[in-house]
Amino acid sequence: MSVWIWALVLVAAVWAAHWGAEHLAKPLKKLRKQWGFSVAAGGALIGVAAASPEIGINVASAVTGVADIGLGTMFGSNVIAIPFMVVTAYIATRSLKKENAGKNHQQHVKEHLLKVDPTAVTVQALPYLVILAIVAILTIPAQWRGLQPVDGWIMLGVYLVYLAQALLRGRKEGEQVEWKKKEIYLAVAGLAALGLGAFFTVKATENIVSALGISKIVGGLFITAPMAALPEIFATWNVAKSGQITSGVTSVIGDHAVTLTVAFLPLALVTVPVKDFTLYVTVLSFAALVGILYAAFIHWGGPGKEHGFNRWQVYTLGAVVPVYVGVMLFGVLQVFGGPSGEGAKLFKAYNLDKNDYLEDGEFYRAVAELGYYEVWNQDGDIFLSEDEWRAGISEYLGGYKINQIEEFGEWDLNGDSQVSEEEFREGLFEAVDKDADMQISESEFVSLYREGSGSQGGG
Repeated sequence: MSVWIWALVLVAAVWAAHWGAEHLAKPLKKLRKQWGFSVAAGGALIGVAAASPEIGINVASAVTGVADIGLGTMFGSNVIAIPFMVVTAYIATRSLKKENAGKNHQQHVKEHLLKVDPTAVTVQALPYLVILAIVAILTIPAQWRGLQPVDGWIMLGVYLVYLAQALLRGRKEGEQVEWKKKEIYLAVAGLAALGLGAFFTVKATENIVSALGISKIVGGLFITAPMAALPEIFATWNVAKSGQITSGVTSVIGDHAVTLTVAFLPLALVTVPVKDFTLYVTVLSFAALVGILYAAFIHWGGPGKEHGFNRWQVYTLGAVVPVYVGVMLFGVLQVFGGPSGEGAKLFKAYNLDKNDYLEDGEFYRAVAELGYYEVWNQDGDIFLSEDEWRAGISEYLGGYKINQIEEFGEWDLNGDSQVSEEEFREGLFEAVDKDADMQISESEFVSLYREGSGSQGGG
């Protein structure tokens, strides 16, 4: 299938997942009213349904062996979604129908203010920043870098604490709500749509990144994450237009608190290494910046005792997204320039004769010292079985175009149905040598390092 067909599959799958999430959210909204939780606090509960596409994507990514897609989607969505939703809500509320406009709304429009309930800061924004800090502590230090099973259970516990504090604040007497069978049936159908949508979102992204020759985590960051945000933008527009401004602006925080905790678990259970440390830290830093600006702007944004976003604050938050994209493309990924970062430093270290490429001996030394063979060799014996080889191709060379990866028999030079370390090095050399000039350029080495480094795994 062509990349365009997979792109259409991706669009359809994302919308199916969000359709399912929407029908899961409706029963939770009724529960919020029935149990008397505040709008801001209810966002933490409804966030489970709102984040269910990301949870589904991460489950599908983990199960199908392409966890980096889920990792990229999880962190990428935290950077772009919050600014997108605030900008969308601001534009949507500049003109509301009279029956949807709240008290003093026209005054807020004149003041260029997007009024938000101040409890959004203490109930959601600050706990969200704490969650980000815990993620950083669990995944950044070199001794235990990466996502590991224990991290997943810790983050699940963090979410339960976050949910409890949100629900217990500002609780009031509940309302009577009517439950209809149709809503229950739609919720069940929504769950099925969510599962199928998540699976095909991952499958489509996997095929797109393979066709484009980019790494899976970059595909998650810049393909899946923006696509996953589109339905949320439309939902935010509709919610804000209905006059539920605080709900429209704060639900995204509840959503992404779930993304960083509950959706964290399936990836952690399969252990996901941080292959490109610079990229990982950059994305996490921007996610923290967005959260800090969100909280600060709501708290200090309005005139007098009002709280919310002034126009310039909306613009500032929105501007974070193009700055983030620019830093990632031009600084971290160096799409339009020479490669940089840890991979480039390692290239220089292994390029002993200081020319513009690695000869086979230099490359073999790099492969040995970076531990590629050991990572692929799951059972720890002295050979790779065909199953281990195929698993390694999927996990560590998934960003390479299919025609760059030879069949197992081409790596198994002596035909004994297994790949020795020497055969592995030679096969990997040919796969990485994209231009087939019998040498590994800096860009080729950096591409391999970003896609399949075995040295960056969690401890």
